[in-house]
Amino acid sequence: MPPRVPPKTYILLLKTHRLTVFLSAPQNATVGSLKAEALSALSSPVLREPTDSDRIPTAPGEDEEMLDVDGSGNANANEDIPVVTSVDDFELCRAIRDRGRQSSAAPAYEVLDTDSPIRGLLNNWEELYVQFRDENGKLVPVEVSHTSLLDEEEEEQARRAPPPPQPTTPIGKGKRKAPPE
Repeated sequence: MPPRVPPKTYILLLKTHRLTVFLSAPQNATVGSLKAEALSALSSPVLREPTDSDRIPTAPGEDEEMLDVDGSGNANANEDIPVVTSVDDFELCRAIRDRGRQSSAAPAYEVLDTDSPIRGLLNNWEELYVQFRDENGKLVPVEVSHTSLLDEEEEEQARRAPPPPQPTTPIGKGKRKAPPE
């Protein structure tokens, strides 16, 4: 098979807290231009607006989560995201996956150099993370919550369930020749 041609436009997922932003960038873009796009998304007034109270809860217990402390429906899911005013307020990074590490362990993050081109550095549909800076300019640990596609009960059962036993007799080998008599 011939090698896969890199896409003309990369689609990247930028994650922080409970927020995911989809960024698109051409092949020749740099990490610095991605930071400018991320700044635009993170400083958007839409991010700070309260959510609609008309929203219908889709999961058990979500109706309580949608309410503020005072009981009004103006809870904002993005209020814990720090306010950014320039590209110096945060860094873009990606998760480093060690093969020897368990998947449940917290991943380590690698800060991306702003002058690096994304071609050859990132893959299409790769997840990037925002690492904010505190008042002193030091990097704060990445905060992100990955939502599970399974219900909590199903997830616990999948973790606790032993693997199914392997059959000892061959199954599904098709037709066999009759042994000679």
